[in-house]
Amino acid sequence: MFETIKKMPYKERLLRSWDITKKTFAVIRADKEILVFPIIGVILTILLFIGLFFPFLIALLIQHIIPPITVMVFFGLLFFFLEIFIGVFSHAGIVHIAKTRFEGGDATFMEGVKAAWDKKWQLVQWALLTGTVGIIISSAESKAREKGGIVGMIAKMLIGLAGLAWKIVSIFVVPSIIIKGTGPIDSLKKSYNTIKKTWGESLVKYLGLNVFASLVGGIGFIIFAVPAILFLIDGVLSLAIGFAILWILYIALSKVILGAANTIFDTALFMYADTGKVPKMYTKEELDHAFRVEKK
Repeated sequence: MFETIKKMPYKERLLRSWDITKKTFAVIRADKEILVFPIIGVILTILLFIGLFFPFLIALLIQHIIPPITVMVFFGLLFFFLEIFIGVFSHAGIVHIAKTRFEGGDATFMEGVKAAWDKKWQLVQWALLTGTVGIIISSAESKAREKGGIVGMIAKMLIGLAGLAWKIVSIFVVPSIIIKGTGPIDSLKKSYNTIKKTWGESLVKYLGLNVFASLVGGIGFIIFAVPAILFLIDGVLSLAIGFAILWILYIALSKVILGAANTIFDTALFMYADTGKVPKMYTKEELDHAFRVEKK
């Protein structure tokens, strides 16, 4: 399905990337409810923090019964894994709506919620697995930093590469859970096989969404961050704070939209790699060139 192609000129790759980016955002325009998932996810994360904060304080007040370190570790891990599950659930809802759009349908927000809820146990297991791996990698990086020197620097680099490899290998796990109904381990295998099938020996992420993200970030910095800095220098604290808040909100909204766009495109790639059928709104050529496969 994926043919070996010659290295494309940068300009041509950029133009193809931009076409893919426009079509990916066209999915968001057609299914605006996609954006509801990450927004609600942020709200739920805030509520989760508030909801756990008071039990955490109460537990600390009875520290003569429970050691403080035990309380902090318990609530820290509980918040960490629940936060990951919220993100995974949101991701799953977007995958279902995108999949339905690619198949010619039009799913509602609640249909996305139902699809994710139907796979809740697989999603819980995946949240636990990816969260555990994240903790292991984070702990290893912390120990590497403590070691210092050349050994610590090399160890930190290797651990960083391992973390990057994990992120790459697990890209298609949630699409596999939602679309194929597989468990987390089988989905991880499916994700790995999809990556091999799609990328071959040389992985080159398509440029569009990354270029767009940089452009959006630069515009936000000029519009909000620069005035905030200038007002701060002039001593106009109220306006400096106002523009700083607007900048933070702008960054948050950008991350929501760009995160959804990445999920949509990942879903399209997974469906194409899995079935060979081109999802609606894209072309075979665009998906074939989304990742370049080259022979040595």
